[in-house]
Amino acid sequence: MSQIYTIFEQLASDNSRLAKEAILIKHKGNTTLQRVFYLALDPFQQFYIRKIPEYTASKTATFTLDKAMDNLDALNKRVVTGNAAIAYLKNILESLTENDAKIIERIIAKDLRCGVSEATANKIWPKLISTYPVMLASGYDQKLVDKIKFPAYVQLKLDGMRFNAIVRGQAVEFRSRNGREILIPNKSFAVPFIKMAEHYKQDMVFDGELLIADYAGKPVNRQTGNGILSKAIKGTMSDVEALQVMATLWDAIPYDSFKAGIDKEPYNIRMAKLSNAMQDMKTVNAQLGKYVALVWTEQVNDLYTAKRIFEKFLAEGQEGTILKSKDGIWEDKRSKEQIKFKGELECDLRVVDWEEGTGKNKGRLGALVCESEDGTIRVNVGSGYTDEQRNAYTKTVIGKVATVKYNARIQDRGGNVESLFLPVFIELREDKDIADMSIKIK
Repeated sequence: MSQIYTIFEQLASDNSRLAKEAILIKHKGNTTLQRVFYLALDPFQQFYIRKIPEYTASKTATFTLDKAMDNLDALNKRVVTGNAAIAYLKNILESLTENDAKIIERIIAKDLRCGVSEATANKIWPKLISTYPVMLASGYDQKLVDKIKFPAYVQLKLDGMRFNAIVRGQAVEFRSRNGREILIPNKSFAVPFIKMAEHYKQDMVFDGELLIADYAGKPVNRQTGNGILSKAIKGTMSDVEALQVMATLWDAIPYDSFKAGIDKEPYNIRMAKLSNAMQDMKTVNAQLGKYVALVWTEQVNDLYTAKRIFEKFLAEGQEGTILKSKDGIWEDKRSKEQIKFKGELECDLRVVDWEEGTGKNKGRLGALVCESEDGTIRVNVGSGYTDEQRNAYTKTVIGKVATVKYNARIQDRGGNVESLFLPVFIELREDKDIADMSIKIK
């Protein structure tokens, strides 16, 4: 049995983060293992194939695992694409032992199925995995709000999936907030982004939220919509579902600035350019407007008005708003010039264990045990699941990130760790690899 595959079996067999770290520390000097983690977890290493072709592994392998990884470079650089790429991958897989082929499958899928995050990999091998650039808004903090200069923008906070449309030349890639490829099987969906990039006359990254619309063009509820969008990350979205995908944008950054992690152009100028690009795109073809819209935005002169708008949206059942400084730059960090106004507390936690239910839930999910990324907060989340989710969520969800709604952060009865009061499951985050640290959880 392949040594690498054996290591992954060991990693998958123990749900403890410390145990996984101990296994990796033991094999820290294994350069092949290090390379597997790099290719599988680095967001800029993409192979543009989601469905593994049928193949028969070799009993007398002609490729080592390292040679197979060398050959993946042709997929990453798109030297071979389409059906030729599928045939190329099939040849690689059939040149390996069964267990080495399974490792290549996991690299292609960008999922090592062992519950090790990029943060853990970087802890063992510092700076091995690139961090995918993303600017996040800060949670509500009066000290930060007091520093916002007015007039400022208030924008509607959406209940969809964060995404980037990366346009280079005439090619468009859709990526989640952690850099995973989003496959939307509707070629027309890419067209408005190409047209908008032509307005800028350079490679661009458009930042926004994907939503699923019903047949009247209205966004469906969060669980339904994000359930469908999660299929796009897995590569299983249907052609019919793809026709329901729409995008709402709030920013656009030159590709070179995006990769560098900073763009110093003030936000009001970026927004004006994005609005102009969108108008040009609709002028070329008005039908393209059904795929892409600009986020609802209003300029406000004071905090009182910003809060009234937030309360209005909350009463209408919306998630909340974001207050944004007009002169804020774009940067790869949690910005202090963009502040979230939300009605309920939410956080993203890592699933560390699975518990079977009782009564009608006997034999299926009863609760997920979740932790903050640093292990300071630990909570059993037993409510919020549909019957379909209780049937579908097996122990394979361990290691994934889940969004949990709660009322307050509290001391656990045992006194060793903190917990959350009245936790309710919201969704699995296929678009996120790292959970929140406790310092970010109110």
